[in-house]
Amino acid sequence: MTPETPSEIAAATKNQAAYIVLEAPYIEPTWEDDETRSTLVLRALFTILSAGFLAYSQWRAPENWIGAIGQNWGRWVWTSALCNFILPLGIVWMFFGQGLTHQAWLKNQKHNAWNYGWNFKAWKRHLKIALACWLVFLPFLIYFSRQSEMRLAYATYLPPVTNARDWLFLISTLTLYMFCWEWFFRGFSLFGIAQGLGFIPAIALQAILFGFAHMGKPPVEMGSAFAGGLVLGTLAWREKSFFPAFLIHALIHVSWAVLVLI
Repeated sequence: MTPETPSEIAAATKNQAAYIVLEAPYIEPTWEDDETRSTLVLRALFTILSAGFLAYSQWRAPENWIGAIGQNWGRWVWTSALCNFILPLGIVWMFFGQGLTHQAWLKNQKHNAWNYGWNFKAWKRHLKIALACWLVFLPFLIYFSRQSEMRLAYATYLPPVTNARDWLFLISTLTLYMFCWEWFFRGFSLFGIAQGLGFIPAIALQAILFGFAHMGKPPVEMGSAFAGGLVLGTLAWREKSFFPAFLIHALIHVSWAVLVLI
């Protein structure tokens, strides 16, 4: 029967609207629906604890190896990939978001791996910044690479190189190492802590953690690590990306390795 009166038309319209609501697709609720200031602080504290544990685990790992790090270079790089990249990425996806099966859904969420500095949109500007910083630091790298203390320390830290294949292996693995290292400090740690404690404490805490990760290195390098952590952390936060920090650190570290080994 077709509705004819205004009241019948209104009732039919109401019933049709109710039917549409009932048939609307189900939207899965997320933990963000109940997010509070307390959950943000707890997430930041969990980031600090997990970052500290992973950094400490990597730092202590060589104690159980036979020989120096340079003799176990491949093992050292994969330890970094595990502690500085794979496990932190898993923490973000599984504890701060959803499982790996929801990657497309994750990209629309507020806190996930894609927002922990995982941003390469301004890579051209970041490359220019990195090259400028590298040119500024290059004279200091050349000077300190001639110091006997530095050369002696890195003679056992880096693998021996005797041919072009060795150099290719060293440079490629150092680049991978720096990528994992920078996402850990200027991605996972920085943005994870900033969610609950703010960006200033986050920059300071990741710089402290970064400095302590250099324990055992020559005093000059360990001292400069704290300052470098502050600078790179500030840059990463301003750019909302760990990528410029990676480019700077990779260029400097690869250049340093070449200078101390030649």
